[in-house]
Amino acid sequence: MSFEYTDPLLEKLLTDKEQARRDYELNPQKGRAGYEPDTAPLLRDWLALVVTFNLQAPWFSRDDIPFHVLDNPVHRDHVFGAPFMSASSWKGLLRWACRMRTGLLAHLEASGNELRDWRDDARVVHLFGNERDEATDFRRGALTFRPTWFDKIGFEVINPHDRTKKAGKNPILYEVVPPGTQGKLCLLYAPSPGQAARDGVSATAAVTLLLEAVDDLVVKYGFSAKRTSGWGVASIPKVRAEARGVSPVEVKTLHDLQATVTKWLGDSKP
Repeated sequence: MSFEYTDPLLEKLLTDKEQARRDYELNPQKGRAGYEPDTAPLLRDWLALVVTFNLQAPWFSRDDIPFHVLDNPVHRDHVFGAPFMSASSWKGLLRWACRMRTGLLAHLEASGNELRDWRDDARVVHLFGNERDEATDFRRGALTFRPTWFDKIGFEVINPHDRTKKAGKNPILYEVVPPGTQGKLCLLYAPSPGQAARDGVSATAAVTLLLEAVDDLVVKYGFSAKRTSGWGVASIPKVRAEARGVSPVEVKTLHDLQATVTKWLGDSKP
């Protein structure tokens, strides 16, 4: 005897694709937010940051699932089923935002939009480490990231217009995290003992660059696919910082944290 289960939605997809899509839009699966462990720093000179943000525009990152009722499903955690932004995505985008802060745009304009001959600032290498293909003098970055889970699902339609007729005829449906949804960017600055001095940077200067880059990415650039269209932009209502041996601090802006970071990490030069 054998048993076989067929998802009714997928079964309907084979016979009536449009109706299956309409049913999915009426009852999208939100999943369950993942587990968030304690963020308390364990060692001296470590710093934990929790940046709470409210989406002002849709957030989207395409899922890699091979078969779905929609053509553009949002990226979901394979275990919890909830929409999420991976830790590696945060790391890559924040590295890019730090590079923009340290002259990347001017370099691209001068080099014909080519990244060759670009050298990361010492603070960027200290925070994020070397690129994967840099085998010599490889260094691990001092930052550790956590995923961001979302608890809402929505839909957006993009209708590309013909440049001649100025009209669209092929609307494209996207599953998104809608505006108004709240999320958290959680990261830990956890250098090994003496790492800042070995990297030739001030820990305070490196973390200050990070705070500026986080603000740029979240508020100015956006951290979603299609961010050039304004998707993934958010506001920041509060930021929580925690270090070993001191009381946690909660402020309204990342800029307000700079004095606290200087006090906790010190401002001595390497």
